Amino acid sequence: SSAGALDAVAQGRAHVAGVHLTDPKTGEANVADARRAAREALVLVTLARWELGLVTRAGDARRVRGVGDLAAPRVRLVTREPGAGAQRILERALRAAGVPLARTRRDALRAEGHLELASAIAMGAADAGVASRDAAIAYGLRFVPITEERYDLAVPRSLIADPRVARLLDALTWSAVRRELDALGYDVGPAGERVAEVSAA
Repeated sequence: SSAGALDAVAQGRAHVAGVHLTDPKTGEANVADARRAAREALVLVTLARWELGLVTRAGDARRVRGVGDLAAPRVRLVTREPGAGAQRILERALRAAGVPLARTRRDALRAEGHLELASAIAMGAADAGVASRDAAIAYGLRFVPITEERYDLAVPRSLIADPRVARLLDALTWSAVRRELDALGYDVGPAGERVAEVSAA
């Protein structure tokens, strides 16, 4: 999850964290969560913008048309772990649709990532969940957009000049990498932009 990735960087177990966590109060992407997790200054570099939405099997289009249909007891929901950006989006969408958040806990299967969530739906272990468009594409699933978010890489400022990190960030400008991300449905226009630097809270 995004929160887990930030924690790994803060503890020195990773060089880079991939994050997509929109602050519910300000609508700002990634900055507030990066600041809360940081033990040293972090630089946020955009990887891409991506869409997240409701994922279902194509044959379930009549049964699950939108988030409001997740209230139906016959709909088996797959969720993400606390701290995952997709879980925050699901909970925000449920609140907007007037669906009790308890619905996300009732007999819900939990997935550890977007592809695992999509796989569970494709195999018939669940009927719906929130994941990225590329995960839906990978498993031939129906995708109903909910939101678009900025996906950033959070890097400790002390590691920006590290040759391994510098090469990774440089790769964001390569045309081959941009083509790959574009093929997955990502908006790569802002890829490689340093969008913020945050200090420890």
